[in-house]
Amino acid sequence: MDASIFFFSADADAEERGAGADRYALVKAVAARIDDSALCGVWTPERHFNVFGGLYPNPSVLGAALAVSTDRVAIRAGSVVLPLHDPVRVAEEWSVVDNLSAGRAEIAFSSGWHANDFVLAPEAYEGRLASLDDAMDRFTRLWQGGAEKRTDGNGDQISVMTYPRPRRSEIPLWMSGQSDTTFLHAARRGMGIVTNFTGRRLDDLERRIALYRSAFVPSGHTPDPRVGLMLHTYINDDPRAVAEALDSSYDAYIRRHLDLQLRNEVADVSAADLDDMVATAKARLRDGGGLVGDRATCTELVRRFGAIGVTEIACLVDFGIDPELVLESFDDLGELAASVGRLGEQ
Repeated sequence: MDASIFFFSADADAEERGAGADRYALVKAVAARIDDSALCGVWTPERHFNVFGGLYPNPSVLGAALAVSTDRVAIRAGSVVLPLHDPVRVAEEWSVVDNLSAGRAEIAFSSGWHANDFVLAPEAYEGRLASLDDAMDRFTRLWQGGAEKRTDGNGDQISVMTYPRPRRSEIPLWMSGQSDTTFLHAARRGMGIVTNFTGRRLDDLERRIALYRSAFVPSGHTPDPRVGLMLHTYINDDPRAVAEALDSSYDAYIRRHLDLQLRNEVADVSAADLDDMVATAKARLRDGGGLVGDRATCTELVRRFGAIGVTEIACLVDFGIDPELVLESFDDLGELAASVGRLGEQ
């Protein structure tokens, strides 16, 4: 059992603090401290054209920065929406990260879900699920030194390889998603699966993990099943501090998340219904839907997730809570990570 840090904040939080605010202050502060903790990695996602997750349009850019400011932890893409991109470019960018980090790069691929993202490649949206396997196969061949036939500026067919060559011929790969289909897809390709617990039931997650493990086919880059679970995380032994942090932060964060989700679903939701959805989400977070509360409560929750097959807790820390409070709780998070590791040894 491992524990890592996951970033996915809303850019509005920095805007509200003023134009001169350092949007990446928390990312940099965590990077400066994480090597000395028991945490195993840092995840950054790919998001486009929305304030929710707006700090993270390209995980390879932040990955490169994290690679040179850390020495030990894995540098991971919380997802690369591969149908949006040319696999040649993805292989090149992440090979840079792998070199800068001395072989610590890892990628979670995703088919994408929000239609707005696909203004970058509108023709790819409808067939994004069908094209994902081919794109992942091409990425893997390029990463391992294979060549592709491509058309150059003169209209001639040429053979291309990607450079620089990565430090490792096998890069650990994950898939990001929530459905039975995605869990099975990752298993059959021998990839890790990273998912979340937002709005989910424990028995549903347990069933999907069992499905994944039963269908897992070992691969060169991922020889054993890997199940990463992203959880909103704020550890503090003072219940009043936890309540205050959530009331002042998670409310706005979940409203932005729901707005993004509902826009993609073209759903018409009244203000009263939205308030009810926010209240339900906040109650669920406090009641085992995230690592929120004192160390003893959070450790027991981790034990429950480990019992159903989770191999890593990806702690989402930037969901609106004041960065200073997050950093104050970093030692508690490190202690939790250490206890998570001990649970895995039992």
